[in-house]
Amino acid sequence: METNSKLTKRKDSAIDTPSASRETTKPSARKSVTDVPTARLVVLKDVGYPFRLKGDPKPSGLTVDNEDLFADYAREQWMGSIVKSGMYLFDRYIIPDYAFQVDKVEPENSIISKNTRITLRPTIESTTMPVSKLVSLDNVVGHEKVKKKCRLILKYLDDPQSFGEWAPRAVLFHGPPGTGKTLTARAVASQANAQIFLAKASDLIGVHVGDGGRRISTLFDNARKNSPSIVFIDELDAIGLARSFQSIRGDVSEVVTALLGEFDQTGEQSGVVIIGATNALSLIDPALRNRFDTVFAFTLPNVKERLEILKMYSKRLPITMNADLRRIAEVSEGLSGRDLRDRVLKEALHHAISEGSATITDEIVNQVLGALKKQHRPIYTI
Repeated sequence: METNSKLTKRKDSAIDTPSASRETTKPSARKSVTDVPTARLVVLKDVGYPFRLKGDPKPSGLTVDNEDLFADYAREQWMGSIVKSGMYLFDRYIIPDYAFQVDKVEPENSIISKNTRITLRPTIESTTMPVSKLVSLDNVVGHEKVKKKCRLILKYLDDPQSFGEWAPRAVLFHGPPGTGKTLTARAVASQANAQIFLAKASDLIGVHVGDGGRRISTLFDNARKNSPSIVFIDELDAIGLARSFQSIRGDVSEVVTALLGEFDQTGEQSGVVIIGATNALSLIDPALRNRFDTVFAFTLPNVKERLEILKMYSKRLPITMNADLRRIAEVSEGLSGRDLRDRVLKEALHHAISEGSATITDEIVNQVLGALKKQHRPIYTI
């Protein structure tokens, strides 16, 4: 029977010459293998594919369940390769063309043998959300019940064991866009001595069967490994869509089932808090919605809250605000906090700069408000 020459065959000798080697190193002077030391340790980090089609999501990273098994697998295909820090090694079996970079090798420019210890460096996934320490719950106007619950979450993250089985595990924010859901989650993360993992719906859905469940599992595994932590799932309706929509999008059941499993696996003493946010509560699967301890509605600000928001943001403007903020608050019913910042104050600032004005006047604000038509907010139902 013929042997496939493309596969690397294990040999008993300490030095093995790989077939069809894919290691990406610049050509160098050949050395006799007797002059090359044997590698004692090789530490790898996963890099991903050399390229991807535009629009395809990035790979979600690898995790090793059995370090000894991974080391044996790695030695099997790269035995006999001369390695140095910074070079790339490509997988040829399970995930063809997936790249690993040599992060550390002892000694440098040494050869992988059957006695080389090979490990994969643990990495924190790119789902980590950068959090500004300047954001706090004091920056969230209104929503007093929500902030009270968030302060309880902060106490839990400081000492997860103290709550036992009564820990706050998952909260859900819902309401119109721009009402402070994401800002509140960022504020909790910035005040907590914890890491926050941001789940973007587009990154969790995936393009192939099994991608969604695998990426969700990776997200929660990282959160548990780095506890105390917060998993923030924005636009939850995009990935937690009710399973009655399976005929519309084929991966709905897979993704929802994966989410349900991770919610159940993330227990009260795990040190992980899940915060979900959605603009369309009615579209979320009922079983998933039931996994949240508390559901908070984020409503549009009233006139008092609008005035407070205007005062807070106007202090940050680079030029003086001379307009009547109280009048703006009274005539801006139906606008969210984000609308007040971006569609009123920012536009007024840009008008003032364009006209060469040293201040933002009532006349400039009136121009902005006059051009701002009554906002139409869609109802998220099907």
